[in-house]
Amino acid sequence: MEYVCRVGTPTGEIVERRFAATDETSLRAELEQKGFYLFQIKRGLSLGDFELRRRRIPNHILIIFGQELAALLKAGLPLFQSLDVMLERQTDAQFRRSLQAIREKVKSGTALSEAVRAEGQLYPSMFAASLVAGERSGSLETVLRRFVAYLRLNQALRKKAVAASIYPLVLLLVMLAMVAVLMVFVIPRFEDFYSGLDVPLPALTRGLIFIARGIVSNLWIVVPLLVALPVLLVAFLRREGSAVLVDGLLLKLPYLGRLMRMYATSQLARTLATLLQGGLPLLNALEVAASSIGNRAMAAAVARAIVPIREGRSLTQALETTGMLENLTLEMVKVGEQTGALGEMLTAVAEFYDEELETRLQTVLSLVEPIMLVCMAVVVATMLLAFYLPLFESISAIQERVAR
Repeated sequence: MEYVCRVGTPTGEIVERRFAATDETSLRAELEQKGFYLFQIKRGLSLGDFELRRRRIPNHILIIFGQELAALLKAGLPLFQSLDVMLERQTDAQFRRSLQAIREKVKSGTALSEAVRAEGQLYPSMFAASLVAGERSGSLETVLRRFVAYLRLNQALRKKAVAASIYPLVLLLVMLAMVAVLMVFVIPRFEDFYSGLDVPLPALTRGLIFIARGIVSNLWIVVPLLVALPVLLVAFLRREGSAVLVDGLLLKLPYLGRLMRMYATSQLARTLATLLQGGLPLLNALEVAASSIGNRAMAAAVARAIVPIREGRSLTQALETTGMLENLTLEMVKVGEQTGALGEMLTAVAEFYDEELETRLQTVLSLVEPIMLVCMAVVVATMLLAFYLPLFESISAIQERVAR
């Protein structure tokens, strides 16, 4: 998100500048860390606010770029020449333009991390933070390889989650499409047929006919509404605080909420471990790790934990104030702080939750598929019963008349 801020600079000037940040809390923490005094902050408007999908370099391109750049640096090639070599073989137009801009900034003496950060939301914030850690420690190649490993793990987890949700989504879409066809095309024809029968219709049949009649007569409202609904939902989620509210409610869902909390905890632990092992200070690492969490409610809570750390409290105590993390995570972080192996313990936390999440997802899938099939069977059976029940009643009435 973009914010317009009126700030006092470390040199004593009062200026108005634009800053990009995940939320207002993290922006305040970042400005305070850089020595700015914040007078006024307001949400800025940009073209990105009206886009359904924000532009960003895909992970698979970043993985290849990180691998090749690390290999070139290990071979002893200077950074500027390495970027030249990388630029020659880039086929993605967006990444090529960005890499060219980064190359020009590096040529003029700008650090690689600052050149990447100048590209805004085109790159994940963790990428620039990893580069800062590599430049400070003099081990840019090692940090790049660690960042690539991080992206690979995250991509694998995301693919598993997507693959796990495809079949239930297909079943749901098939069921909705079937209901839509029955409501719009089949039931109106049965209504014409039943109007010629001199029998009272059952309540179930009358209800379905009433709903189908309402949908057909208002298609000019229903169709645009269905098309506009996703756009309105995206616009609502883009509003300040809306996404945090929705994600907070999702975390409270029974069973599924815990799965989302586990995934967010895994993201936090793995990102924080990667940055700390790369040499980034705890405060900077925690700030970047908070912005990398997919669940905005947990991201905002973790960002607020930066303040207690600045006040001298430990990471465990600061994370405990969020109320978002389980006791197991807090205990392992505490052990890591006491033994001086915080990065290793955070990695262990991420691996534990990854395994637990995979097991629980398989359990959910084994239950979701039969439940969806039963729901489809119930819907189909209900509609068939509504269609044919009047026919059976009319046949019974005719047989009674003949018998008389």
